[in-house]
Amino acid sequence: MTVNNILLTISLIVLFGYLSEWIFRKIGLPDILFLIILGFILGPNLLKIINPHSLGTLAPLLTTFTLLFLMFDGALYIDLKSLAQGIGSGISIGLLSFFVSSLAIGAIFFLITFDPVNSLMLGLALGGVSSAFIIPILKQVVIKKKLYSILTLESALTDVIAIVLAITMIELNVLKSISLNSILSQIASLFSIAGFVALIAGFTWIFIEREVVERDKNYIMTVAFVALVYVVSEFLGGNGAIAALVFGIVLTNSRTLVSVARRIMKPGQKESPEEKSQLGDVVSRREKLFYNEISFFLKTFFFVYIGLLLNVTNLKAVLLGMAIALTIMIIRPLTILVTRKFAKQEQQLINALFARGIAPAAIILTAVEKGVVKDPLVIDVVYFVITATIVLSSIKVFVYRKKSQAVSTKEQ
Repeated sequence: MTVNNILLTISLIVLFGYLSEWIFRKIGLPDILFLIILGFILGPNLLKIINPHSLGTLAPLLTTFTLLFLMFDGALYIDLKSLAQGIGSGISIGLLSFFVSSLAIGAIFFLITFDPVNSLMLGLALGGVSSAFIIPILKQVVIKKKLYSILTLESALTDVIAIVLAITMIELNVLKSISLNSILSQIASLFSIAGFVALIAGFTWIFIEREVVERDKNYIMTVAFVALVYVVSEFLGGNGAIAALVFGIVLTNSRTLVSVARRIMKPGQKESPEEKSQLGDVVSRREKLFYNEISFFLKTFFFVYIGLLLNVTNLKAVLLGMAIALTIMIIRPLTILVTRKFAKQEQQLINALFARGIAPAAIILTAVEKGVVKDPLVIDVVYFVITATIVLSSIKVFVYRKKSQAVSTKEQ
């Protein structure tokens, strides 16, 4: 493609992304669905304008940065109170949905491959809900802060667990030996290191913004710092996406956290009026809008890329992928076991959000690189499951919004 054609394609994709968001606001049909359709049209299936394999190293960079930034941006809407109230439910929903889905998906893959280790690996890869899908959706629907925190935490937790356990199964296949102790210690270190790095980075950035930058603040510097937090966490053995999430929570709750830190450092001493006046929010509303624009840009191209990867010429892969996607959708309502106290409308939203995304795409690429997965059928099935769950989940979100609007109209 020429430079002009590339610029034309990028501009049209962004404009289409904006139009899709406008449609979502007007009629409730998620914009993500339209973006995947656009990718499918532009890809090798129809117009053949973009070949996903020609993107090379750009694709992993896009998926990684999209994940870490969506986590950071999503965290800016989580306050500590709603986080404390929702952390138990988020973990419960995430673990129940993840392990039941993983076992069911693994059983289906076993019927295809008759390979128990790889089947379990693929089940674990597709077990968690997608942060890249859920966070943009949650920011566009009107829900309580507690429910927002629960679903954001669930997606973050299951993304990490899926990657850790699935990669462990890949290593088991390669090395033929691995211990339960190493798995548990790896999960613990991923979360603890990520949390520690994010807390240190968060308070450091709060100090820099208040004492050094002050009025000359440049929002793009925070974006660069988020990427640095991700890289440092990964380098030290933590999970970069979780670090980005915690970093965002620290920044958006800076007023409360700085106040608590002062009380710990100076016990029994009351804050002076001057100290209280300095406890303004680090992240302004205008800044959140800026980060929201970056999220929109990344989300648009990521889901167009998912559409490019979709292969519908392999009928067997399509049928198997649809069977797995429907299984995931049918299993999702089992979350009622831990959401009995939730309002019916909240349960409906939880049941509607089950799409898969970045984690399984990254895992299947790793499995192919290590020679664990060689069958093109399995690869096509995984990508079709990602697409089909996004489509089905989008439809359920659309139905949920229509029901919510009907209930609101009746109450008025």
